[in-house]
Amino acid sequence: MASRTGTTVTHPHPVRRPRPRIVTLACLLLALAAVAQLAALPLNYWHQDFFHTAARSFEPTDGVAFAALGSTADLAADLLTAVLAIGLLTLAAVNVVGVNGARIAAWASAPVLACCATVGAARSPRPLYSIYSAENMDRITAMARDGMPEWLEPLLLTLGLGAPVAILVALVLLALPPANEFFRPQTPVDPSWPVRTSPAAGPEGSPRAGS
Repeated sequence: MASRTGTTVTHPHPVRRPRPRIVTLACLLLALAAVAQLAALPLNYWHQDFFHTAARSFEPTDGVAFAALGSTADLAADLLTAVLAIGLLTLAAVNVVGVNGARIAAWASAPVLACCATVGAARSPRPLYSIYSAENMDRITAMARDGMPEWLEPLLLTLGLGAPVAILVALVLLALPPANEFFRPQTPVDPSWPVRTSPAAGPEGSPRAGS
Protein backbone atom coordinates (compact mmCIF):
# COMPACT_ATOMS: atom_id res chain seq x y z
CA MET A 1 0.00 0.00 0.00
CA ALA A 2 1.41 3.32 -1.01
CA SER A 3 2.01 5.95 1.64
CA ARG A 4 3.17 9.51 1.41
CA THR A 5 6.42 10.35 3.03
CA GLY A 6 7.77 13.75 4.00
CA THR A 7 11.30 15.02 4.27
CA THR A 8 12.86 16.97 7.09
CA VAL A 9 15.16 19.76 5.98
CA THR A 10 16.61 22.88 7.48
CA HIS A 11 16.06 26.31 5.97
CA PRO A 12 18.77 28.92 6.47
CA HIS A 13 17.62 32.23 7.90
CA PRO A 14 19.48 35.51 8.45
CA VAL A 15 20.45 36.43 11.97
CA ARG A 16 20.38 40.16 12.70
CA ARG A 17 23.63 41.37 14.15
CA PRO A 18 23.47 43.39 17.36
CA ARG A 19 23.73 47.10 16.64
CA PRO A 20 27.02 48.60 17.92
CA ARG A 21 26.78 51.57 20.23
CA ILE A 22 28.81 53.68 17.85
CA VAL A 23 26.13 53.23 15.17
CA THR A 24 23.43 54.29 17.62
CA LEU A 25 25.52 57.31 18.63
CA ALA A 26 26.22 58.22 14.99
CA CYS A 27 22.53 58.10 14.09
CA LEU A 28 21.68 60.21 17.13
CA LEU A 29 24.28 62.81 16.14
CA LEU A 30 22.97 62.94 12.57
CA ALA A 31 19.41 63.39 13.83
CA LEU A 32 20.45 66.13 16.26
CA ALA A 33 22.38 67.95 13.53
CA ALA A 34 19.35 67.81 11.22
CA VAL A 35 16.99 69.06 13.93
CA ALA A 36 19.44 71.83 14.83
CA GLN A 37 19.46 73.07 11.25
CA LEU A 38 15.68 72.95 10.98
CA ALA A 39 15.43 74.93 14.21
CA ALA A 40 18.04 77.44 13.06
CA LEU A 41 16.15 78.40 9.90
CA PRO A 42 13.27 80.32 11.55
CA LEU A 43 15.66 81.72 14.15
CA ASN A 44 17.85 83.10 11.35
CA TYR A 45 14.87 84.86 9.80
CA TRP A 46 13.92 86.28 13.18
CA HIS A 47 17.49 87.48 13.63
CA GLN A 48 17.48 89.10 10.18
CA ASP A 49 14.17 90.80 10.89
CA PHE A 50 15.73 92.89 13.68
CA PHE A 51 18.22 94.31 11.17
CA HIS A 52 15.60 95.03 8.53
CA THR A 53 13.36 96.72 11.11
CA ALA A 54 16.23 98.92 12.27
CA ALA A 55 17.18 99.73 8.67
CA ARG A 56 13.80 101.31 7.98
CA SER A 57 14.91 104.38 9.90
CA PHE A 58 17.75 105.06 7.43
CA GLU A 59 17.79 106.20 3.84
CA PRO A 60 19.28 103.63 1.40
CA THR A 61 22.10 104.75 -0.87
CA ASP A 62 22.53 102.23 -3.70
CA GLY A 63 22.65 98.53 -4.61
CA VAL A 64 18.95 97.73 -4.30
CA ALA A 65 19.03 95.29 -7.22
CA PHE A 66 22.08 93.53 -5.80
CA ALA A 67 20.40 93.30 -2.41
CA ALA A 68 17.34 91.67 -4.00
CA LEU A 69 19.61 89.15 -5.71
CA GLY A 70 21.37 88.44 -2.42
CA SER A 71 18.06 87.89 -0.64
CA THR A 72 16.97 85.43 -3.36
CA ALA A 73 20.26 83.53 -3.00
CA ASP A 74 19.78 83.35 0.78
CA LEU A 75 16.26 81.97 0.30
CA ALA A 76 17.52 79.32 -2.13
CA ALA A 77 20.26 78.32 0.32
CA ASP A 78 17.73 78.03 3.13
CA LEU A 79 15.45 75.82 1.03
CA LEU A 80 18.41 73.56 0.19
CA THR A 81 19.32 73.39 3.87
CA ALA A 82 15.76 72.41 4.81
CA VAL A 83 15.64 69.65 2.18
CA LEU A 84 19.03 68.29 3.24
CA ALA A 85 18.11 68.40 6.93
CA ILE A 86 14.86 66.49 6.38
CA GLY A 87 16.69 63.98 4.21
CA LEU A 88 19.42 63.50 6.80
CA LEU A 89 16.84 63.00 9.52
CA THR A 90 15.29 60.24 7.43
CA LEU A 91 18.67 58.67 6.72
CA ALA A 92 19.50 58.67 10.43
CA ALA A 93 16.35 56.62 11.11
CA VAL A 94 17.14 54.16 8.30
CA ASN A 95 20.77 53.76 9.36
CA VAL A 96 19.62 52.43 12.72
CA VAL A 97 18.41 49.22 11.08
CA GLY A 98 21.64 48.70 9.15
CA VAL A 99 20.78 49.70 5.57
CA ASN A 100 24.14 50.24 3.89
CA GLY A 101 22.62 52.36 1.12
CA ALA A 102 21.45 54.84 3.74
CA ARG A 103 24.96 55.02 5.16
CA ILE A 104 26.38 55.81 1.71
CA ALA A 105 23.70 58.44 1.14
CA ALA A 106 24.54 60.01 4.51
CA TRP A 107 28.21 60.19 3.56
CA ALA A 108 27.24 61.96 0.34
CA SER A 109 24.67 64.46 1.66
CA ALA A 110 25.79 65.21 5.22
CA PRO A 111 28.95 67.15 4.21
CA VAL A 112 26.80 69.46 2.07
CA LEU A 113 24.56 70.16 5.05
CA ALA A 114 27.64 70.78 7.20
CA CYS A 115 28.81 73.40 4.69
CA CYS A 116 25.37 75.05 4.70
CA ALA A 117 25.41 75.12 8.50
CA THR A 118 28.86 76.72 8.58
CA VAL A 119 27.89 79.37 6.06
CA GLY A 120 24.66 80.03 7.94
CA ALA A 121 26.53 80.53 11.21
CA ALA A 122 28.75 83.17 9.61
CA ARG A 123 25.96 84.82 7.65
CA SER A 124 25.20 88.43 8.38
CA PRO A 125 22.62 90.70 6.73
CA ARG A 126 24.95 91.11 3.72
CA PRO A 127 22.34 92.56 1.33
CA LEU A 128 21.97 95.52 3.66
CA TYR A 129 25.67 96.36 3.33
CA SER A 130 25.12 97.06 -0.37
CA ILE A 131 22.28 99.48 0.35
CA TYR A 132 23.44 101.48 3.36
CA SER A 133 26.68 103.25 4.11
CA ALA A 134 29.19 101.76 6.53
CA GLU A 135 28.35 104.40 9.14
CA ASN A 136 24.64 103.70 8.89
CA MET A 137 25.25 99.96 9.02
CA ASP A 138 27.09 100.35 12.31
CA ARG A 139 24.11 102.20 13.72
CA ILE A 140 21.67 99.64 12.25
CA THR A 141 23.65 96.79 13.80
CA ALA A 142 23.68 98.50 17.19
CA MET A 143 19.92 99.11 17.05
CA ALA A 144 19.21 95.54 15.95
CA ARG A 145 21.28 94.03 18.76
CA ASP A 146 19.64 96.30 21.30
CA GLY A 147 16.24 95.01 20.22
CA MET A 148 16.95 91.28 19.96
CA PRO A 149 17.23 88.88 22.92
CA GLU A 150 20.77 88.46 24.22
CA TRP A 151 20.66 84.70 23.76
CA LEU A 152 19.67 84.73 20.08
CA GLU A 153 23.06 85.25 18.44
CA PRO A 154 24.94 82.85 20.79
CA LEU A 155 22.28 80.20 20.15
CA LEU A 156 22.54 80.63 16.37
CA LEU A 157 26.32 80.39 16.59
CA THR A 158 26.08 77.23 18.70
CA LEU A 159 23.62 75.59 16.31
CA GLY A 160 25.59 76.64 13.26
CA LEU A 161 28.95 75.39 14.52
CA GLY A 162 27.67 72.43 16.53
CA ALA A 163 25.88 70.80 13.59
CA PRO A 164 29.01 70.42 11.39
CA VAL A 165 30.98 68.98 14.32
CA ALA A 166 28.20 66.48 15.08
CA ILE A 167 28.01 65.48 11.40
CA LEU A 168 31.78 65.00 11.16
CA VAL A 169 31.88 62.82 14.27
CA ALA A 170 28.90 60.78 13.06
CA LEU A 171 30.45 60.10 9.65
CA VAL A 172 33.70 58.99 11.27
CA LEU A 173 31.81 56.63 13.59
CA LEU A 174 29.95 55.13 10.63
CA ALA A 175 33.30 54.32 9.00
CA LEU A 176 34.77 52.39 11.94
CA PRO A 177 35.20 48.58 11.69
CA PRO A 178 32.30 47.70 14.06
CA ALA A 179 29.99 49.82 11.91
CA ASN A 180 31.30 48.18 8.73
CA GLU A 181 30.52 44.78 10.21
CA PHE A 182 27.01 45.86 11.16
CA PHE A 183 26.24 47.22 7.69
CA ARG A 184 27.71 44.21 5.88
CA PRO A 185 25.08 42.05 4.09
CA GLN A 186 23.83 39.33 6.42
CA THR A 187 24.79 35.72 5.68
CA PRO A 188 22.05 33.11 6.22
CA VAL A 189 22.85 30.45 8.81
CA ASP A 190 21.27 27.06 9.44
CA PRO A 191 18.79 26.98 12.30
CA SER A 192 19.16 24.48 15.10
CA TRP A 193 15.65 23.03 14.60
CA PRO A 194 14.23 20.99 11.70
CA VAL A 195 11.47 22.24 9.43
CA ARG A 196 8.83 19.78 8.14
CA THR A 197 8.19 20.07 4.43
CA SER A 198 5.46 18.76 2.15
CA PRO A 199 5.71 15.22 0.75
CA ALA A 200 8.38 14.78 -1.88
CA ALA A 201 7.06 14.93 -5.40
CA GLY A 202 7.85 12.50 -8.18
CA PRO A 203 9.12 13.33 -11.67
CA GLU A 204 5.64 14.33 -12.87
CA GLY A 205 4.63 16.19 -9.71
CA SER A 206 2.82 13.26 -8.03
CA PRO A 207 3.89 12.05 -4.57
CA ARG A 208 6.35 9.22 -4.54
CA ALA A 209 4.83 5.96 -3.48
CA GLY A 210 6.43 3.39 -1.29
CA SER A 211 5.34 -0.13 -0.59
